[in-house]
Amino acid sequence: MRERLPSPPRHWPLAVAALILAVGILAVFGPSEVATNPVFGASTSLYRQVDAVTSTWPSEMGTLTELAAEVLLLALAAMLAAALWWGRGDTHSLAVGLAGGAGAAASALATLAVKSVVTEERPCTAVPGVHALAECPPLGDWSFPSNHSGIAAALATAVVLASYAARRVWLCVLAAATAVVVAMLRVVSGVHYPHDVAAGLVFGASIAAAVAIVLTPVTAQLVRRVGLGTRQPVRG
Repeated sequence: MRERLPSPPRHWPLAVAALILAVGILAVFGPSEVATNPVFGASTSLYRQVDAVTSTWPSEMGTLTELAAEVLLLALAAMLAAALWWGRGDTHSLAVGLAGGAGAAASALATLAVKSVVTEERPCTAVPGVHALAECPPLGDWSFPSNHSGIAAALATAVVLASYAARRVWLCVLAAATAVVVAMLRVVSGVHYPHDVAAGLVFGASIAAAVAIVLTPVTAQLVRRVGLGTRQPVRG
């Protein structure tokens, strides 16, 4: 019989730690004072370096990078669906995967809420003399943190939670790498600073993990009630 994780009460410190990490990343990266924020200065410099490279690329590359980011988000969702399908025979794997999916949704909403509070202008309009590869979003579509990066990290976290217990390490690595590529594409396209995507990755993963930890006992009960879980996961 497979070894189970500790009982739900022991997970609460992990959930609190994940939330503290999410708040901490906002405190470190959040550009409340752009002119005096050293993180913002270094991030802007790196953004300019990336822009200098992409400024010679054809305009079609902007559309391609935007499309690639969207496709990779769908790929992450497909990975989560596959992880849930493969884990349908195991109560814990299915429960933690479902809770992780709920955490990904919560992360997306939380990222949008933070955007509306921080209201950081997009670099393609705030940094003079740059050439954004993709079309710059209109004013009011704020930059920090990157919603694409947050969603990607949250989905990748859900995939890892659903797959790690079944020892599908290859899927965990693939999901994590895909999330990082999504974040990089947002900088390459010119619509985000590096600190936007870095914060999005950590924030998204932290929120998803915290929600998953709290909800897993609930989803486990639901899985048992509908009779989906058995002893062993389905090998895929």
